[in-house]
Amino acid sequence: MSRWSDFCRRHLMIGVAGGLAVIALAGQTARAGNVTIVISEGALTPISITLGSGLEGPGATNNNVTADVGAVNGALTAAGYDFNFNALGAIANSPASGIVANLFLTGQVFRTTAGGAATITIDATQNDYTTLASMGGQLTSFSTANFAGNPGGISQVGTSYFATSNAQNDTTGPSTTAPTLVPPGGTAFEPVVGVPSTPAFSLTSRVVISLAGNTTGGTLNAPIDQFTHSTSVSAVPEPASVAMLGMGMPVAFMGLVWLRRVRGTA
Repeated sequence: MSRWSDFCRRHLMIGVAGGLAVIALAGQTARAGNVTIVISEGALTPISITLGSGLEGPGATNNNVTADVGAVNGALTAAGYDFNFNALGAIANSPASGIVANLFLTGQVFRTTAGGAATITIDATQNDYTTLASMGGQLTSFSTANFAGNPGGISQVGTSYFATSNAQNDTTGPSTTAPTLVPPGGTAFEPVVGVPSTPAFSLTSRVVISLAGNTTGGTLNAPIDQFTHSTSVSAVPEPASVAMLGMGMPVAFMGLVWLRRVRGTA
């Protein structure tokens, strides 16, 4: 009985270990770049927030940057932007945690100027993800919007980008765009897009927000949007990987049945 039990355990461990070994290749480590937030409006000079930019808040790391909104708003106003922020940040897990790569962008933006509608674009971008080192995967994402203020928001659109170039801000590869969110806001889940296997890749989360003019003359009750946009890439196990995981299961199951019968007759 002891020999049969050991035989079952060995085959179970071989099957599981074989499958996990294939999946583990998707979690290979690599040096992550610095997650970067880029704010742009029309032809105005883009404003970048990243580790070492002087616009990040205390405690920023290469995978986690929170804006110093005072410094950022000063730069935006000086550059002629129609917007300021109450909060802004991005967090990534490059080179990825397990087999899922994540990039999350969140903030609260408000209109500072009067006049007609104006549109601002906020990108969060990171590279050196290694999730798909051994297999292809899926790009998934979602957006949330919460409009407030007088006369209020107009629209928000979120888009996620995947790039095998591993370059930040590369929006030429596969992408998925959420349905347009309008006041009072809500949640928009985006369709899943297949992406190829690659040793390293970059992700970009983008939100494009349009707000009406500020008729209050200040920050109180100004048109505002509290937003989030999440981008994720998960590996899709190949059939061979799944088969390897299951190799030891029938033998182990039959062994357990046999052991129970022996113990039941002892």
